[in-house]
Amino acid sequence: MSTQREFWNERFGREGYFYGIHPNLYLKSHIDLLPSSRSLLFLGEGEGRNAIYAASLGHTVTALDASDIGLAKTAMLAKEQNLEVALIHTDLELWNPAEFYDAIMCSFLHLNEPLRTEVFEKAIASLNPAGVFVGEFFSIDQLPKTTGGPKDETLLYTAEELRSILESAPCSIIELYEMDTDLNEGRGHVGIASVVRMAVRT
Repeated sequence: MSTQREFWNERFGREGYFYGIHPNLYLKSHIDLLPSSRSLLFLGEGEGRNAIYAASLGHTVTALDASDIGLAKTAMLAKEQNLEVALIHTDLELWNPAEFYDAIMCSFLHLNEPLRTEVFEKAIASLNPAGVFVGEFFSIDQLPKTTGGPKDETLLYTAEELRSILESAPCSIIELYEMDTDLNEGRGHVGIASVVRMAVRT
């Protein structure tokens, strides 16, 4: 078992949903813009809060995560709401996309380099024409804050760094900026946090 898988299994193995059951508000704002019946993939989806929301709107949804415990909670939440969510249990280092999607999304995906660039490139290459890749990440300014996120600078983001990745990929940047936002996501993300928000289109 990978170290990351052990870490997230321990976190998601606690009672309840660590980051809550409601979608990340930035991802929700982009899910709400999608036409009906789109195909969506959520990377590092954990316990399924974003995937469940998208499925509730009638989209075809896949959730990918390294944690089998997190995915089991996603499946449980889907069953409770009579929804269907496909599950992919894999580490992102081993992810080999086998399908194309209309949208790929992630919230607070903690990746260092070179894996970050590899995953972003794979995600963009896995989009259908006019597909979108959307993400919200903790910025480097989050480091001293206690409202969530890793205490490892290599796992945090800047808009400038993401721009350098995206400008070499076959996509157009819709928005890319840093800001402070008030998070209220379960018990894992609570309070003012510094984030980078990103949306691109193929």
